[in-house]
Amino acid sequence: MALFGRKKTNPPAEPPSGPSDPQKDQPGHQAVLKHLAEHEKTEPGIRERLAGAVLFDLVYEILQDERGVRIENLLAVLASVAGQECIAPILAAGADDSTMEQLGLTVIKGHDGRFYFFGDQPNRLLVESADSVINLAFEAAQARGAPVTMSMITDEMAKVASRVGGPDFESLDLPPEHMVDRPTEWTRVFRPKLAEALDLYDVPPMRRAAALGYALQKAIGAPHNLDALIAARIVLQCATRTAKVIVV
Repeated sequence: MALFGRKKTNPPAEPPSGPSDPQKDQPGHQAVLKHLAEHEKTEPGIRERLAGAVLFDLVYEILQDERGVRIENLLAVLASVAGQECIAPILAAGADDSTMEQLGLTVIKGHDGRFYFFGDQPNRLLVESADSVINLAFEAAQARGAPVTMSMITDEMAKVASRVGGPDFESLDLPPEHMVDRPTEWTRVFRPKLAEALDLYDVPPMRRAAALGYALQKAIGAPHNLDALIAARIVLQCATRTAKVIVV
């Protein structure tokens, strides 16, 4: 399976529906779920790794046309949805009666009228835990020779924080030939379809970012000609933006 670059950067208006997903009550799928439940105690992360492989295949299939798949767009889809899964489950968990303080979040209302969220919990899902989105992606990029560093992450997070509420919040610092569409647009279009797959494998809300991190590992490690450092930058820039704002 070869991934190769093309100039188009915009996502489709909506993902095609594709083949119908297997139903949870089908014997084969129930056997998979039973296997995951039995092995999670001795193999932590097995569910997330399997879901990540499913997500990679799903997005690959959606994006593929007669010329193949543009790897930059594949990375942007997975990273943008992954960033959203670092903040959306936290807010959903406290939707009824928790205050932002109780959730450990600081909220800033930008000049654009949107609310932006900062806190330790989304940061753990995004970058700080062993199976966080950026950590998993950077591991794969490093394995392909990319000189990724922690300063790349801290610099990008500082840049995103400084642009909150401004017109350049979603401006990406990528070479023109590798540019991708706005992270919030990828999220708006693709998150519902990816959520269906995550639901199918019973991935808990707070573990969905990790599943997408494993999908990103597979995407970066797949056969393609994109420089691994550029791949890491796409993931970093997309995920750090959608981890700060709820996409509707």
